[in-house]
Amino acid sequence: MDVSETEAMESQTGRELERTGYPDDIPPLPPIPVERYTDPAFHDLEMREFWPKTWLHVGHISQLPKTGSYRLFEQLDLSVIIHRGADDTIRAFHNICRHRGAALVNESEGHAPRFICPYHAWGYDDRGALVSVPEARDFACLDKAENGLMEVRCDVLRGMIFINLDGNAPPLAESHAPFAEQVGDFPLEDMQVKGIITAEFDCNWKIAYDNFLEIYHVRTVHAKSVARFLNSSSFSISMYEGGHSRFVTRKREAASFFGTDGRIDDRLGQFFSDYTLALPVFPNTFMPVDPIGFTCQNYWPNGPDKSVMVMYMMGWKAEDGAAEQDGEFWAGMRGQIEGIVNEDREVFLGVQRAMRSGLLPTIQLGCQERAIYWYHQELDRVLGVDNIPQHMRVDPVLAATPAG
Repeated sequence: MDVSETEAMESQTGRELERTGYPDDIPPLPPIPVERYTDPAFHDLEMREFWPKTWLHVGHISQLPKTGSYRLFEQLDLSVIIHRGADDTIRAFHNICRHRGAALVNESEGHAPRFICPYHAWGYDDRGALVSVPEARDFACLDKAENGLMEVRCDVLRGMIFINLDGNAPPLAESHAPFAEQVGDFPLEDMQVKGIITAEFDCNWKIAYDNFLEIYHVRTVHAKSVARFLNSSSFSISMYEGGHSRFVTRKREAASFFGTDGRIDDRLGQFFSDYTLALPVFPNTFMPVDPIGFTCQNYWPNGPDKSVMVMYMMGWKAEDGAAEQDGEFWAGMRGQIEGIVNEDREVFLGVQRAMRSGLLPTIQLGCQERAIYWYHQELDRVLGVDNIPQHMRVDPVLAATPAG
């Protein structure tokens, strides 16, 4: 992030503060059909054509600190092992033994230099190759070379780990280039996961995700928390190819969520003391970057009207002798975050109930909510417009924000 970029962001927020009418360069946003949030067939279409074809954020390299470290990704009716091999490469495998389908590991995280199935002890090395089969003489047609673990595409970008179930999907570096560009020289790869917050909601995953793609609600829902720190009238949006976005908002005078940190140079430190920078990363991630710490949030479906939010609390390695102080800071941070989430939770339930009632055929979005419409456009592109009933589609009226 160079000086010209920060100046551009500062200018954007200034224009928002001065705006007195609907922006000339943004088309009116057509209503979004509510059935996209409630129809079981649309949910099934997402499960079949959407989630398996996108790069999904599943963690950070700090969660795999040494050779043999692993974590399980268990969303979308999947169980995927994320593992650091002896060659320091992070790989992903379906948590399925090729013998009779037993789970290879059952703990959510741990250490496994290789994998031994707990059912019949078939053994696999750290690259997924089948290397040992008890009673091998009983398997006349077994070809070990053809029966290794089923590998899932896995890649790392700026310390963030992603998987993709589609072998033909574009590379991560290509599809998430806007994310990498907006992160700039912020050292995400040097951060650590300080804890994970999981929250279950009685609503469609898009209702929960929509909430974080606008700031319009903050003055009312979070009047006693977040609103005290943000000048929401300055909220500016940039939209990038692939459904990604960038949000920049001015902080209120002499107010900051977390302050600044010495790991960020003086120029960026000053920027973050005055502004917030948030990066919605398609398809389901929201990352409000801040030098002191932040939550990387993912939103997952648990059915048409159930969802779960997984929040990675991202911070820095504690300095020598400061572990206790660091722990206290993040315990306090957890409490604040959970309080804000509970403020949102009450709204989600009412929105889902209204959508399910059949009384609300569409939802209306204003220009401050256009990032919601932007990711819906990309959702339709990934699903394939021809696969979506015509009355449930969104019109592709938005274009990516021009450079500069």
